[in-house]
Amino acid sequence: MVKGKSYPLKNAAAYDTTVDGEQGIAVVLSGPTISSEKLNAAMKSEKAGEIPDFRKPYVKLEFTKAGVFKGWGAGAGDISLGRHTSNATGELKLQDGRVIGKANQPNETDGMFPSGLDVRFDVPLLRAGESLPPSKKPGPAANVKPSVTGVFKKNGKDAKLTNVSAHWREPFGDKPSIVLVFTEKDHSKDKKPDFNAGFGKFGSALVVSLHEDGDIFGCEVAHSALKHQNFSSIGKIQTNDFEYADGQVKGELTTGWPRRRVR
Repeated sequence: MVKGKSYPLKNAAAYDTTVDGEQGIAVVLSGPTISSEKLNAAMKSEKAGEIPDFRKPYVKLEFTKAGVFKGWGAGAGDISLGRHTSNATGELKLQDGRVIGKANQPNETDGMFPSGLDVRFDVPLLRAGESLPPSKKPGPAANVKPSVTGVFKKNGKDAKLTNVSAHWREPFGDKPSIVLVFTEKDHSKDKKPDFNAGFGKFGSALVVSLHEDGDIFGCEVAHSALKHQNFSSIGKIQTNDFEYADGQVKGELTTGWPRRRVR
């Protein structure tokens, strides 16, 4: 919980790391799926003495090898919390290659970012020097009808985005990338829906470019309430519960206001 809002954490990963100069264990609990690429990059960053980057919302717990709780950090929305302990408690045990444990901190109302947590985990431990294989890229999903719900407003005017599609696009940052196209009018037969939607060919539209783990790096907005028709900006837009599996993507796209659900 951060600033009175609860964030469910459904995914977990654990790996050997360094905590206060000694060997330790990090446990990351996340709302979005933790991709192998993201986890491998995090371990590499920590080895270089840098702060790892995980998709929000997440909580990172740190323990000694003996299971002593050393603190937690987190990220949710546009807020990042550095490692601290406050009134938090935690425990961890290693059993048959898995780490099993829990952590809790009653919601603290003092300070700029009131926060708390209550988590439990049971997850395989990735040892130092080990890395996960790249995420698999399955083929297209069969017989899955696209669906989209939510609100898309500008200057109080609502636009009905009833059509959605997902496509591979050129890699960005040397990583596989996806583009999501939301439109008022049907764009299913267009050969370049992302390009044409951005110029209003299908009425109001939203074109979002992102990586397989849901990290957004581009957004084109076309809305009938815009004076100049369209613009490009990622602003505070983010994905929640984003999943790419079995050839389909699903999740929530939000600016922190009412959310739009896509599948």
